[in-house]
Amino acid sequence: MNSQTARRPEKTKNTRPARSRKYAKQTAHVEARRDGTPLIFGWGGHLSRTEKTRLQRRAIWVLAALIALTIVGTVVFSWVNINVIIPNHTITSVNGENIPLANFRKMAALQAQMRLNSINNLTKQGDSLTKQSSDLQKTIDSTNKQIDDLNKQIKALPADQKDQHDALTKQVTDAQAKVKDTQTKKDTLDVQSNDILQNQIPNAKQLYTQSQVANDSSDWLQQDAMIRQWEANQGANVRTQIDPTPNTITQAFNAFKADTASSNGGYSQFLSSDNVSDQDIHDMITIKVRRDNMQKYLAGQYTTPAYQVQARGITLDTQADAQKALDRLHKGEDFAKVAKDMSKDVNTNTKGGDFGWLVNGQYSLDYAQKVGGVVDNWLFASQRKVNELSPIISDAGAFHIVQITGIQQSRAVDSAKLQSLKGSALDLWLVKQKALLGSKITATDIDTILDASNLPSSVPVSPPAQQNQNGSGTGLPSGLPGQDPTSGQ
Repeated sequence: MNSQTARRPEKTKNTRPARSRKYAKQTAHVEARRDGTPLIFGWGGHLSRTEKTRLQRRAIWVLAALIALTIVGTVVFSWVNINVIIPNHTITSVNGENIPLANFRKMAALQAQMRLNSINNLTKQGDSLTKQSSDLQKTIDSTNKQIDDLNKQIKALPADQKDQHDALTKQVTDAQAKVKDTQTKKDTLDVQSNDILQNQIPNAKQLYTQSQVANDSSDWLQQDAMIRQWEANQGANVRTQIDPTPNTITQAFNAFKADTASSNGGYSQFLSSDNVSDQDIHDMITIKVRRDNMQKYLAGQYTTPAYQVQARGITLDTQADAQKALDRLHKGEDFAKVAKDMSKDVNTNTKGGDFGWLVNGQYSLDYAQKVGGVVDNWLFASQRKVNELSPIISDAGAFHIVQITGIQQSRAVDSAKLQSLKGSALDLWLVKQKALLGSKITATDIDTILDASNLPSSVPVSPPAQQNQNGSGTGLPSGLPGQDPTSGQ
């Protein structure tokens, strides 16, 4: 038997023609290869894409960091400027002691509120007096009616009713006396009320302006420095009379707070709107109390009898004219004649320049309008002698030559003059202190203290009368006495 082996069938090739294959041409992207494209402003063509991307990312981070630093720097500088640099800016100095803007802002807040309180209190007084006057008028009207009724009864009486007639007549007389007395009281109240409404309140409103508050605040701070510097060289007894005690400060603070409580919003609103603290007001009240104590102490130094000098003077407008007058005096011409010929002081030139007898400070009070103290300091220097002639003295914007014609260690002072000197004691002392040799008070930075940002926003720019002329209202903050709060006028 023949054996046979089974075979797999052979695969047959596909007789269909082979499909041609298509190949897409691809170029490999190499990150490190230079592409020749500039990165910025024609620069960077030599860099690879990876290097360019890295530089771009770094530039973005650096720019973001710079922006962030600029913002932070601006915020920090603004904070430092507002809270450190500006508050410590010196507005004036007194013998080397700087007065910072921060203290000025606190004092301006106190000054403005005190003036507003004063206007409020005066308005209340005026209203109270007006009501009292109205009540008295009602009494007068009622009593006059009573008199008319009594007179009618008298006329109606029979002639034989003498006793009743006399009794009614006495009632009429008593009622007429009551009317007269009541009318006198009413007239007195009307005078007081009119003075408050027509004089005191308008005057107080004239002082409630930005320029007045700014200048007075600066002056008070200057003057307080002068007082403290002088006080430091005094004995314990003097310092005790001038230094404010905690009790007097508390009393003054409570009085101010009570007055402010009646204002719009009260004390808390005042602190908030003027951006001051309770301690700030305590500090400024301390200055006020020390100032009041100094005035009281100095007023007590004026007594009668007192040391006085008799003097005469020549006042000229220029240094050259003063030198001509002095030359004439040195050549032996009569002082009175030169004064009559050349002096510009119309109050004394016809009298040969005679000032009469003067107490220390009186020349400044009577002849220098309390703005010059150099002449007073020369007249009352301890080494002065009778007939002594001064050199040319520059004081209060003029040039003076003065001569002492008499000295009395103890001479009576006129009572009216004494009271005037007492009332101006602090002002006279201040001008004399400023005139002392070596005293150095720098000019106040007016632009800074008049900047509205450094003053309470409620203080008007100009007095009511000026603003009324310009058609811009009363110049008073909303709600101030005399305004209609619903109209804003």
